[in-house]
Amino acid sequence: MRTHHLSSVLLITALLAGLAASVTRDAGPASASAPALGPAAPPPAVPAEYADLYPMLAAKLRTIDNYITPQLRGERHDTLFSAELLAANSNQGETLLRPQAWQVVMLNLDRLQLVGVRGVKVAIKYPILVPGFPRSAEYLEFFKRLSAELKRRNVKFLAQMTPGFREPAFSSLPVAGYYTGLTLERYMREARQMAEVIIREIRPDYLTIANEPHTAQENTGLSFTVGNFTGVVQHVLNGLDRAGVLVGAGTGTWDDLAYAQSLARTTLDYLDMHIYPINQDYVVDKAIRFADIARRANKKVVLGEAWLYKTRDHELRGQAVAAAPALFARDVFSFWEPLDVEFIAIVGKLARFLNIDFTSFFWSRHFYGYVEYGEATRGLRPAELFRQANLAAARNMMAHPPQPTRTGMAFQRLVR
Repeated sequence: MRTHHLSSVLLITALLAGLAASVTRDAGPASASAPALGPAAPPPAVPAEYADLYPMLAAKLRTIDNYITPQLRGERHDTLFSAELLAANSNQGETLLRPQAWQVVMLNLDRLQLVGVRGVKVAIKYPILVPGFPRSAEYLEFFKRLSAELKRRNVKFLAQMTPGFREPAFSSLPVAGYYTGLTLERYMREARQMAEVIIREIRPDYLTIANEPHTAQENTGLSFTVGNFTGVVQHVLNGLDRAGVLVGAGTGTWDDLAYAQSLARTTLDYLDMHIYPINQDYVVDKAIRFADIARRANKKVVLGEAWLYKTRDHELRGQAVAAAPALFARDVFSFWEPLDVEFIAIVGKLARFLNIDFTSFFWSRHFYGYVEYGEATRGLRPAELFRQANLAAARNMMAHPPQPTRTGMAFQRLVR
């Protein structure tokens, strides 16, 4: 879902601004100890407009926890807990290619390691590595360099090559014109090209070649029925030299399980699910059934993206789950932090319960910052809210010592 979801004014831009303002500031080593937090401050008051939503989500989290916790038995599955490396997300477009961008990506990576990440997920969006896309060779060099650095640090690397977003609030990639006249046949051919390049040149540990069919449909304008979506995956896999890279594909838990059932019949190494809405039966039932489909097909299970989506049931109807900036913008507010903390703990239990190999939390900027809700912020446009959240995270990443939020500390407890 939000592999995509960076604002038009992005985390890397916020960090660049901070670095420019204080070029002598020491970024600090990745091995530094995260500061201990004092007694928990009382959570911010829940605004009236969310007075119904907050307790609904809290109750749903309790229901999920009450289902999973009694069933945890025996040894812990060695889940690799990860986070999105947002500063390297290719939806940022040519911002990644600025001379100072590498320093910012390394700072972001340092701060993720500070709270204990053992792996990162990075969006390498279609079509940035397709020959003919503007500056594709430069993007390739950037991600090759990133892969080498992750290997040096012994950080596992999941690359995801789903289509870039059209929505300006989510992406700065110039894809709208590229998608004009795009056919399923051309997409299949170019997806295969990108997969070959990523495996041969970038060499991640995991490569997710397709996910969230309805999100991909919304972005590209193509029809991704179960048959078409599986056909793309089969075309990429046919005769593919994987060279030791695990290759997977999957869906959101809000998608029809027929997609997972169809993908399970291919030669994929793993099925990759995304968890955002916890509404309805999306976790207790569909996430569990998704993992069961993978296991029955002797495939690994990956949770490539997870974050708590702050939405009412009726708000999920009539729109693409992954293409609603106004709903995603709710994530930035600090009054949600207690629920984010609880969500991280529950996803940790779910990973144990379902024997998930790689689990990645998407909105990792909230490991370091939120926006306070108030009269000055409640009516802001999503892009501005994203900008303010990025700035808050950047300030706390660059503080001495760095200042993770309680959400960041919850992730650190999970890893330990």
